[in-house]
Amino acid sequence: MMGHHGHRGLFAVPVEWLALLELKEGETVVDVGSGPGRFSIPIAKVVGPSGKVYAIDIDEQSLDEVRARASREGLTNVVTVRADATKGLPLPAGIADLVLMANVLHGFARSGHGLQVLGEAARILKGGGRLAVFDFAKRFTAFGPPLWIRVSPEEVIELATAAGFELSKRVDDIGHSHYFLMFRKP
Repeated sequence: MMGHHGHRGLFAVPVEWLALLELKEGETVVDVGSGPGRFSIPIAKVVGPSGKVYAIDIDEQSLDEVRARASREGLTNVVTVRADATKGLPLPAGIADLVLMANVLHGFARSGHGLQVLGEAARILKGGGRLAVFDFAKRFTAFGPPLWIRVSPEEVIELATAAGFELSKRVDDIGHSHYFLMFRKP
């Protein structure tokens, strides 16, 4: 099943990337810009039936793929939501333990929507909730978007701080291509 995304759908999230998210059973996770569910599906397995994963994407085909993968894996805790995150996240305030943005924040930042989208993340998170960001290192890597589109960890920290978050963890080199930032909502 190659699907519309070709090789992208086959990219499995390494276990050590998932470990950084500090997931616990029963948590509610919002995957913003989920794509075909590379993170949503493994996260759903970790949080279990008492947990929930909202996969949010603007692309209906990606969400179809998330639903297909969830049903193949027998997962009943994945909810897909079609939305343009730059116009807001159609979820109630304070429901999420974790908001994940994997490989999407650079796009929001470059289109001038970074602060807005992070503000929405803050709104839907519980107090003490986590915001996790994986993004492409701002240097040449074997794959990924052109350098001028990428955002540095410093830029992300500045935006997230402006949105009311506190930095709690920073890892500068993951898989030779990415960095990871974890923030908390006070």
